Amino acid sequence: MVQDEKLKFGIYLPTFSKTLDARELYEYNLKVTKLVEDVGMDSVWAVDHLHAFDSVEKVEKSLNILESTTTLSALAAQTKKIYIGTSVLSAPFRNPALLAKVTATIDIISNGRLILGIGAGWRKDEFEGYGFKWEDTATRLRRTAEAIEVIKKFWTLPVVNHKGEFYSMKGGQLWPKPIQKPRPKIWFGGVGYKAIELSKHSDGWLAPPLNVEDLKERLEKFEEWGIKLESFDVGYELFTSISLSREEAYMQGKAVLEKWFGDPIDKIVSYNTEVQLPHGMKVRYGAVVGNVEDCIEGVIKFVKAGVHHFVLHFMPLENSHEGIKIYSEKVIPVIKEQIT
Repeated sequence: MVQDEKLKFGIYLPTFSKTLDARELYEYNLKVTKLVEDVGMDSVWAVDHLHAFDSVEKVEKSLNILESTTTLSALAAQTKKIYIGTSVLSAPFRNPALLAKVTATIDIISNGRLILGIGAGWRKDEFEGYGFKWEDTATRLRRTAEAIEVIKKFWTLPVVNHKGEFYSMKGGQLWPKPIQKPRPKIWFGGVGYKAIELSKHSDGWLAPPLNVEDLKERLEKFEEWGIKLESFDVGYELFTSISLSREEAYMQGKAVLEKWFGDPIDKIVSYNTEVQLPHGMKVRYGAVVGNVEDCIEGVIKFVKAGVHHFVLHFMPLENSHEGIKIYSEKVIPVIKEQIT
């Protein structure tokens, strides 16, 4: 089981909203971020979507959503201790050399607190809406693997010459380098077996809200590939609705969870919501919902499965402030006490 000092808890930031206008949205994210640091939690994470929806179905108009790297730059300047993470950047949206420059700057602003989460992207409408070429999954994954290689080179080498399948750079320089040495950590985001091969190029994995059994299957794959899990970060996006009353937790989370996952609440809390992946593969997603005791029990299952770093995604996101308080005061201390 993961040791107390390695177990971390962060927050999936509410960077998109149906009800908050532009400035209110930033101010709320700043308020949540400062609270995360004040209560002694470990990280904040910004999603990298260009269109934002609150359901499994595409809707006509995107919700208000803040761009991830500029938001995190602003939040990094307002904090001193917490990690600043991307959940996760879509590699095809940006030239990887420029992305290396952008993220090196965030690491400098934060004084060495960046975790770069990166993946291949998956929403076709975003690619087409912003003029990016939409490629098949295998091609996007190869592109992402090469992007990670380029980013590492720019972070660590004095001069970069690179010629690959997708990118070519001659005499590229990145100064100043990131604060973290030899470089910031890179976590990949993905769930299909082809996608999780990105672990071979990464320092960690930010898993979606997988069923415990589906999570374990993928961790076993990592071990088959020679990845030592004790030195590999295992992150997990935990969807959760919490209140001091179980009934209140279900009431505040039911509508938004059912809209988000597309299944009845009973299937969601039993981690039995099926998600169809490319090539016919299916996985099961879910959420931890209930009172303090319910959430302690739910989180402990994933600690035992091998998760090191939880990214709490409060449902609804507008409840992040209250959720942080309950988790930091009543859930996380008990979990850390139980695992020592």
